[in-house]
Amino acid sequence: MDYIEAAAALGQALVDSPEYRKLTTAEAGTFSDSEAANILVEYRKVQQEMAAAAGGDVTQEELDAIRTRLLEKQRELNSNKVIKEYLDAKKAFDQMMQEVNSVLTHYLEGGSSNCSGSCDTCGGCG
Repeated sequence: MDYIEAAAALGQALVDSPEYRKLTTAEAGTFSDSEAANILVEYRKVQQEMAAAAGGDVTQEELDAIRTRLLEKQRELNSNKVIKEYLDAKKAFDQMMQEVNSVLTHYLEGGSSNCSGSCDTCGGCG
């Protein structure tokens, strides 16, 4: 098997993983839920406003007011069940991808061929 075939097999394995399936289901649920979608849109707007204000010419009072609104929106995000499911699924998928990257890095940096591919059974990659 050449590296392209191996990459395709890895890609398919990732798509078939429970973590990926859960992530895509949770993501679809988040964007089909109007309340969750609105919270995300509002949060992103305030985030952008904060980024613009941090690099702009605003008073500390204005910056504090934006920061307060951002924290309020973050609390809304964290308290919404649909968004929480999405964030939990994303965290699990991201962890899986970190493990995959650790295994790849292990081999690219000259690791042994004794790697089982499971980071749970190996202390050599991290």
